[in-house]
Amino acid sequence: MSVNDRVLLHLSRFATDIPPKEFPPETAQAGIASAVGISRTHVPRAVKSLVKEGTVSELTARVRGHERRMNVYTLSPEGLQKADQLWKEALASVFQVLADGRTATMKGSDIETAVGKKRAIAAISQMRDGVVEIDKRRRAPVKDLKGAPSQEGFCGRDPELREMDDFMESHARILVVLGNRGYGTTTLVRRFVEEQEDLDILWIKLDKDITAEQLQKRLRDFGATVNKDAGTLEDVLDLRTVLVVFDDYYAVSEEVVEFFGFIIDLVGEAKVIVTARQETPAYNWFYHKKEVDSGVVRELKIKGLDEESARELLGNDKIEKDALRRIMMITRGQPMALKMLRDGDERGLRENSVFTPEEIKYLLFLRTKNS
Repeated sequence: MSVNDRVLLHLSRFATDIPPKEFPPETAQAGIASAVGISRTHVPRAVKSLVKEGTVSELTARVRGHERRMNVYTLSPEGLQKADQLWKEALASVFQVLADGRTATMKGSDIETAVGKKRAIAAISQMRDGVVEIDKRRRAPVKDLKGAPSQEGFCGRDPELREMDDFMESHARILVVLGNRGYGTTTLVRRFVEEQEDLDILWIKLDKDITAEQLQKRLRDFGATVNKDAGTLEDVLDLRTVLVVFDDYYAVSEEVVEFFGFIIDLVGEAKVIVTARQETPAYNWFYHKKEVDSGVVRELKIKGLDEESARELLGNDKIEKDALRRIMMITRGQPMALKMLRDGDERGLRENSVFTPEEIKYLLFLRTKNS
């Protein structure tokens, strides 16, 4: 059974006459990859060909557990008819089935009788190397988020989140999220991580004293938790369910720079996201233009918030339009400065920004001007 056939069977489990207000996450690309047992990079090719042949429809809709709209996939009437035909053929076919640790041959109809139609479709959709596992229990994803911040104050950023979605579905292995201090690169990635329900995620906060040996140990220990057979760094970074976040790449040692260069040279299935400051010294960069041009590394450069998101972060939906415009001109939509303005944190603005005392007083005044 081809990947496309298995995707159709999988989507048939969620076919409804009336579109739901929120679609199940299994109908988005990450959910399809997990349910069918393929790499996320293979999903776009499969759904694109199914959309082209008219058996699947693509739409942008709300997904359960996600605050923003995402691309989801549903069966067209033609797709539903084809899925029904595929299932009829599957019922009459013979499969190698792994159950209770033993392998046996079973007809599709016997699998349906044993576990029910929906579980049978799910098992056959996810079969690997021609083997259907009907007693398999999907483990809970491993989340090691020690050192990750809260999402407090997150607003907007839909275009950036879509670019990060695109990275996850691409063949690129490393995404570098670039931004000056206070522009919210860490908070953005934290929000993105929260939406990755099916992935095993490791968050590593970088500092100037961290060593390459410490980084390797965190990765190996995490890999052993995900898969007991992942004994080496190469094994860990070849796990297709793994996403590693390195937060605040800036002032690191030469050995850490070399460690990141080593990661670039590895060929693996895991995804890596690095938040980095744009003012990072040139000698500390671990990648160059050739890695970006070849598609191994992607860059996402973060700018200030748009006016609507800034208004939301300031917490004053009645702020005078001209006052908001002047705040945006001075702060350039920097989230950290906007949060301090919202909280009336004059001291924080003095210690963490380049604004003059006069500009700070003016900003605090503008913050309270209502239309």
